[in-house]
Amino acid sequence: MFKKLFIPMCFALTVGAVYMPASVKAQGTVKMQSSVSNISKNKLIIKNGPNIMCNKIDFQTISYDNAPKTLTNGIDSCKSSEGFLYYLDSSTNYLYVAVMRGQKPTGGYDIKVDAVEDVEGRGNIIVKETDPDKGAIVPQVVTYPYTIIKVKLPDFSISVKNSSGKVYDYLGAGESNIIGASWVIGNLENIYTDKDYIFIKVKYENGDTELFYVKNNDEGKNQIKNLKVNSTVSVRYALGTPEKYNGEAAFPLIDVKMPVDKSMFTDKGWEDLNSKDCLNILRDKQWTIKFKDQLNDENVNSSNIYVVDSSGNVIPTALSLQDDKKSVKVTPYKPYKLGQKYYLFIVSKLNNNTSSLKGYRMGFQISDSIHMN
Repeated sequence: MFKKLFIPMCFALTVGAVYMPASVKAQGTVKMQSSVSNISKNKLIIKNGPNIMCNKIDFQTISYDNAPKTLTNGIDSCKSSEGFLYYLDSSTNYLYVAVMRGQKPTGGYDIKVDAVEDVEGRGNIIVKETDPDKGAIVPQVVTYPYTIIKVKLPDFSISVKNSSGKVYDYLGAGESNIIGASWVIGNLENIYTDKDYIFIKVKYENGDTELFYVKNNDEGKNQIKNLKVNSTVSVRYALGTPEKYNGEAAFPLIDVKMPVDKSMFTDKGWEDLNSKDCLNILRDKQWTIKFKDQLNDENVNSSNIYVVDSSGNVIPTALSLQDDKKSVKVTPYKPYKLGQKYYLFIVSKLNNNTSSLKGYRMGFQISDSIHMN
């Protein structure tokens, strides 16, 4: 029987007026590319020292037509994004995994699974990416390279990486208690204004664009006053009634943030709440921050408590002041990305602290694997 992956938790830390965390509650032309082959490997090897055993697992690369319909529907929906999806057939215990490279501008890009390993109860899927040679003659069509494998990995946590250690994110839906809102990160391409609304146009990595709007009044202008065209923005928006600009739908904008300066990650004006980063954190983790004194509702906002990724992008979270008025729950709108590092910042002025300290900081690393349900 395979062992389940043990995921440690961060323990409570007490610093100044903040207990962090006192408790944690986890909550063009389109061309599809794939190939079919059979691979049989079953070899026990030692990895990263004498105490870690790695067992090679047999797997089969299959075609789109031979994959479960649930999985192929997911491929069709997520093909523009880099990451992976899986489907576990409970009747046979076969696991089907699709790994996608996202949208590519031409042909010549490919991906395949090189190996599947059992590393002490965790399934590691190792992929090899191929890019066209410089100057190569390739089809001038948009492509979405992907590969699908079929493998038996009962009761596993799985991760997908390339040979350089880059972690592929899981593209499946994550559990969330937040209804009616979402968020995106992209490049601010333009700002448009009409009589009633101000629209911002955001472009994503795959080339798609989307519009968001605020009312053309003092409050709306204040929301976007610091934005710079051609800069990265983090947009939190409501899934409400859209407005239109030149026939294109736009969602109501709740909040928009520019990236923070990455010097904040090491700035000694921020006090670290733990001597080391919290590791192997679940991708849907909810943090609960406990304070000694009661907080005012108006101070619990995204300017005083926020999460950023390692590039400085603000990751929108829902902040909820609990009934005791001393605890704040921090919930991500979308699951954090597998294998990525994040920072939680708490500004000192949140609880009217007059200290010269800027605030508190905690680094945490998301697990690079996801447990199969």
